[in-house]
Amino acid sequence: MQARKITFEEAWSTTTEFLIDEEIENIIDGKVGSIAKDSANGRISQKPIKVNKVAEYLREKKEGLEVILSDLTLSQEKFIRIVSLLRRIGRVGTGFDSEWDFKKIKTKIKGDNSFAKEIAKLLVEGAEDKELKNLLPRYYLEKLNLKEVVGEPEIKRRLKIKEQESRKWYGNLKGKKVESLIKGELERIKQKCGVTYERGRIDLIHTDADWVVPSKNNPYVIIMASYQETTSSGQTNKARDMYRAYERVRERNMRYKEKRVFINFVDGIGWLARKADFKRLVEECHYFLNLQHLNMLESIIMKHVPRKFIKKN
Repeated sequence: MQARKITFEEAWSTTTEFLIDEEIENIIDGKVGSIAKDSANGRISQKPIKVNKVAEYLREKKEGLEVILSDLTLSQEKFIRIVSLLRRIGRVGTGFDSEWDFKKIKTKIKGDNSFAKEIAKLLVEGAEDKELKNLLPRYYLEKLNLKEVVGEPEIKRRLKIKEQESRKWYGNLKGKKVESLIKGELERIKQKCGVTYERGRIDLIHTDADWVVPSKNNPYVIIMASYQETTSSGQTNKARDMYRAYERVRERNMRYKEKRVFINFVDGIGWLARKADFKRLVEECHYFLNLQHLNMLESIIMKHVPRKFIKKN
């Protein structure tokens, strides 16, 4: 893939909503399994388990959705992300241009019977949905099983433990996985072209870079990366660091007539929930990458790193 600045529309449409990684899911399952052996049973509310009945319950009960999400140990934030995914793939609504908050989803449920039935079907039997199995991590998918949770203390207890424990390290594991994919691509380029890479603090941008090519002393390609499946206050700080880093590289280029480049690598449905920040991150960089465009990195490096640092094998 040739080096080029992708558009906001391309970045928006090619964002990977959820990174699916079997190794991470198995790590989580192993940890939860060991804890579950000694855990106390959680309460399971006896709710309707037929799709039509659940849809009716969602429409008629003021806090019906909250009750069911509690039974499933599925947070409102994760539920919102899943609805965003359904809208992006055309399963519900008429498209996706910005994320709906929880209140808007509830209003839509109460006013649109078809939408209510789709959400009820998701909550009752989403874990068996063949399409979603390829789009949602197991950690999310297995929660969408109201018909199994009702009357099954073992399942309820395990899901509750998983929700609690995963808050501590699930996002971190995903972030490290994305870092390893970027590093793997840099290593491949190194083996092919002989160009090195490092990570750490760069004086040019006054902060840490996730990756720099060919070295911290000769930063011609600087990469800062962020993968988010949820939203957090840390996103604001990360975005600010990215904006400032780009400005400093741009100012340096103007002052010394150089052609150093700054790359924003941003992915995950958590960034789609912050559309304004996401759009600015696409715009305020020399190149924008995500997992779908990672194979563009080689051409960017070959275009901007001076020939003396490249030693083809």
